Amino acid sequence: MHDPFAWSIPVGRVFGITVRIHWLFPFVALGWILHAAFTGPAKGTPPPEGQWIDAAILMLILLFSTLLHEFGHCFAARACGGDGPEILLWPLGGLANVEVPNRPQAHLVTAAAGPAVNLILCLIVGLSLVFVDGGYRLGNAWNPLPSGYAIREVKVEGISELQVPLTTWDGNEKLYSPYALPVWLVRIFWVNWFLALLNLVLVGFPLDGGRILQAALWPSLGYRQSMLTAVFAGFAVVFVVGLYAIIVNTVLGLALAIFILMACQRQWVILETGGEEGVFGYDFSQGYTSLERDQVQAAPPVQPRVSWWRRWLQKRAARRLQRETEQREAEERRLDELLDKVHREGRQSLTEEEERFMKRVSDRYKNKK
Repeated sequence: MHDPFAWSIPVGRVFGITVRIHWLFPFVALGWILHAAFTGPAKGTPPPEGQWIDAAILMLILLFSTLLHEFGHCFAARACGGDGPEILLWPLGGLANVEVPNRPQAHLVTAAAGPAVNLILCLIVGLSLVFVDGGYRLGNAWNPLPSGYAIREVKVEGISELQVPLTTWDGNEKLYSPYALPVWLVRIFWVNWFLALLNLVLVGFPLDGGRILQAALWPSLGYRQSMLTAVFAGFAVVFVVGLYAIIVNTVLGLALAIFILMACQRQWVILETGGEEGVFGYDFSQGYTSLERDQVQAAPPVQPRVSWWRRWLQKRAARRLQRETEQREAEERRLDELLDKVHREGRQSLTEEEERFMKRVSDRYKNKK
């Protein structure tokens, strides 16, 4: 029986990218909505009317904003000569399965593309607010966290009516329905601003900020040392996020801290055993195999025109084969250098990491024979 924590549901394929939703996402979303429906601002007080609808709107905006964030990673990987065949949406955000060329610039661009999409959405929405119904300020922050939904006022004129206050550029305040266009725009802005800050301010592996740090340090420190730096920064992020989660009593914050801790620990083990592979999960997993592999077929008497889709698949297969060849050649060169070092200086001159690398590569070649 497969691991139930790995279950996900495919919901479609867009631009050649399979989009899947982990079963925990609707589970947590429903729990969040029910929490908003029955929890008031203070213990023993009823929740504001319609707060559960605000929670459902949050889930909807968060779903599509996260999806666009992950599309940014996938398209950036393709632009750098790699690929992004699959996206998984789950309660702690999104996981884009991308294959990136072994170059610092490619990893940097791919990591930065996700938050860049959120910032671009903030810019578009912010400019839209300038021209909608006289223009609005973004001072009315809509906190995209539990119990921090849109500010509502009750206006009693014979009938109770819920209103959301927005401030115009001239300083006047207007009251709108919680579902009016300006209110939706403000909500979209703050959700995307929150996502961008979350990924950029928390500078530690495996979040985007940690990936950007690792790629920036790669040219000067080398892959292994730059990744170790990002991993240790990730451990610091675990402390900050975990402490915050305990202080404000949030389960999702604690879950995020545990996920970062597990990802950092696994990547640390991979590096200490001589490997330079990526870790499962957040944005640069190499734990999946290619979803499609082209096979050469005999040509019919009349050669048909090759579709753009087939040409794209063929190019992707060729790039993947080239990356595998380059990685194998790099390992062979390093193995030759280490063997020459052993010949000149003896086995005792090897470091622990070099010993592990030689054993790993040698075992791999033995298994292929």
